[in-house]
Amino acid sequence: MSTSESAEAAFMAKVTASTTHEIRNVLAIVKESAGLVEDMIRAFERSGSLKQDKVLRALGRIEAQVSRGAALMSSLNRFAHSLDPTENGIDLNEQVEQFVFLYQRFARQKNHVVQASTGDQALTVGIHALWLQMLLFAAMDCCSEQLPEGGTVTIRTSQQGGQPTLEFVGAVEDEAVPLAPTEGAGRSRLAELLNRFGASLEVGEPAGGLRISLSGDAKPDVGVS
Repeated sequence: MSTSESAEAAFMAKVTASTTHEIRNVLAIVKESAGLVEDMIRAFERSGSLKQDKVLRALGRIEAQVSRGAALMSSLNRFAHSLDPTENGIDLNEQVEQFVFLYQRFARQKNHVVQASTGDQALTVGIHALWLQMLLFAAMDCCSEQLPEGGTVTIRTSQQGGQPTLEFVGAVEDEAVPLAPTEGAGRSRLAELLNRFGASLEVGEPAGGLRISLSGDAKPDVGVS
């Protein structure tokens, strides 16, 4: 296995482990709520009195967690298909929204919030989906190193100068936070991926954030190698 393939396998394992952990949490909450409903039904059988509001809250919690579990499974399925060959490029907006969903647990562990701000117009990029996800994770990890607890990173997509663009903007309580990545393993990994895709990085714009310009007309990769 090449170094590239090892990095891709490790990345997929990291994301899969995080997402399945979230799914286990969903199942645990569903089990707990179902047990509560069962206890209240048994209490009703003994006393003839049913606390309807508590039953409805428990059922609502189950419904919410089932929806969350379904979303996690759908996202994990899409992530697994990031290995599929591409012919016509991929939509940057869709990939950013998927990344934000997958990154939530990593953000919570650092008491951060990550959110997407994408437009309605599709932005096609000629990068393999898995590699783009790796780039997004690497950029976000660099941002997290600079972001204080309670901070938010907003990832904006746009097209500037004919190139699809990613902007990472940090803030704490509406005050901008510079996100210039420091020299180290995180910055080196990001630089390696940028070089691999022929992408460029600007630091300090906008509002002290990061801007990554991608090639919209590059020939899409037809597989991960």
